[in-house]
Amino acid sequence: MKYTKSIFFFITILIMSSNLLAQKQSFDVVTYSAPANWQKQQTEAGVQLSVTDKKTGGYAIAFITKTIASDAEANENFKTDWTRLVKGSVQVNGEPVMQQPFSENGWSVVSGTADYTDGSVKGMATLLTATGGGQMVSVLLMTNTQQYQNDLLSFINSLELTTATSIPDADKTTEATTNANPSSIVGLWVFYNTESNGLYNGFPQLTGGYMRREYLFNTDGTYTFRAKDWMVYVKDILFIYETGTYTVKGNQIIITPKKGKGEWWSKAASGRTSEWGKLVRSSSDYKLETVTYTIEFKYYSGSNEQAMILKAAKPTSRDGAKNSNQNEQEYRYTSRETGKSLIDNPPGFKTGFENKSPASSPSSPVKNTGETIAGTSGTNNASIAGLWTSYVLETNGYSINGTPQYTAGYLRREYNFYADGTYLFRNKQWLVKAPNIVFQYETGTYTVNGNQLTLIPNKGKGGFWKKTNSTKEWGSLIKSSDYSLEKTTYTFQIIIDNTYGNSIVLKTSKPTQRDGGHFNAANEPFEFRYSFRKLESSIDNPPGWKN
Repeated sequence: MKYTKSIFFFITILIMSSNLLAQKQSFDVVTYSAPANWQKQQTEAGVQLSVTDKKTGGYAIAFITKTIASDAEANENFKTDWTRLVKGSVQVNGEPVMQQPFSENGWSVVSGTADYTDGSVKGMATLLTATGGGQMVSVLLMTNTQQYQNDLLSFINSLELTTATSIPDADKTTEATTNANPSSIVGLWVFYNTESNGLYNGFPQLTGGYMRREYLFNTDGTYTFRAKDWMVYVKDILFIYETGTYTVKGNQIIITPKKGKGEWWSKAASGRTSEWGKLVRSSSDYKLETVTYTIEFKYYSGSNEQAMILKAAKPTSRDGAKNSNQNEQEYRYTSRETGKSLIDNPPGFKTGFENKSPASSPSSPVKNTGETIAGTSGTNNASIAGLWTSYVLETNGYSINGTPQYTAGYLRREYNFYADGTYLFRNKQWLVKAPNIVFQYETGTYTVNGNQLTLIPNKGKGGFWKKTNSTKEWGSLIKSSDYSLEKTTYTFQIIIDNTYGNSIVLKTSKPTQRDGGHFNAANEPFEFRYSFRKLESSIDNPPGWKN
């Protein structure tokens, strides 16, 4: 497929005010005009605009990220988001062709373009990253056709950035000086990453695989390092462990391993990522290395997150390679509550450190990441108050290169738990393959006791509405449907994840009227997962209906 490079000349005029499009919209520090008939999706991470021609397969995507704190230079911020947003999603064919940097409204703008391949699809990606006032923001463009050239030009010409101002001190990253000490690193530090098989409409499509690394630093100067990779596209499981001693001097930490090895294990016959098969072989290229790292701590008050950054002169066997520069490596680990590791040992495996006293947690305030059970004793309703949603896109039943092909349809369920102990549940289904729109609602009261959530409905109903030509509009009511009010007690968990957002998992022994049901193995509970949503609901009520 041929591409006209000139359509991306607009990089040099980014941020210029334009009246080409009439309706302006804003997201964070960016003002823009959306092309007509493009779909819009907004999340906590950013806003995405996209359009697809179902006949030709041509598409175009524009994604505006949320600003984040950064004290790095403009070029470094561009490299960071190029790796995160582009290289982490598609196969890039070569390094980006960089444009001349420029400044506007206190922002330093760096941009670049490169061809990419996503399976059999070829396209072009353009990234523009603006740095200013201790912040960074990016705009990503991806397209596989010239069909939407005018729309892209109009969109770029409409972009404006507010004047860059320094973020408040309370939201800035604060860094430790050179006076690190052994007690400052005692505890569990983790790097957990999820596997994806590319982008759909600008968002990573997760496979269920993962890559995990973690250090456990004990108070007696010993450590344990473990790594586990369970990848959908890799035949076996990689497991690494290493034990030894560490010392801290100023802003340096010296890690001296005593024993360790890497192993490949077969996957379990069940296919579950939490189970092991048999030992296949030991890794021949794993070596014990004494490494001196420069150590730096960063606390992000915006996310209440404590991070430990280890810098090495070259890649290490245990940490791996984080970039293509073989002379400089930076590894970022996040503090996690001791005992909440997500790495399990292979069958019969022991490190020799299982009987050690638990390491104390860092003294700095941190927010745990990963899975925690919400509430022990004395949990109250405030622990779950808010809007929790399950939004699923409809697929047309087949995949291209492992990526599901989506229609315009959707299934949306949501709970709104109010602080006064009442709740509202709504369910809307607009499916291309279904003749009508399904809508359900339910209201009632709820109570939380430990990790038990009880819902007591007082009214509710369901019905079918006619479709119109738009997924956002309603036709007339066709009929009401049977809807039974069920008092249900769930066991629940809160999943705290700083990357993908917090979720609540509701578990029951059988399907429910409101949550539905799915395939369930024998003697296992049904699980329903809802994500916490700070933005307004994406479910609209039928005509004349009020909550």
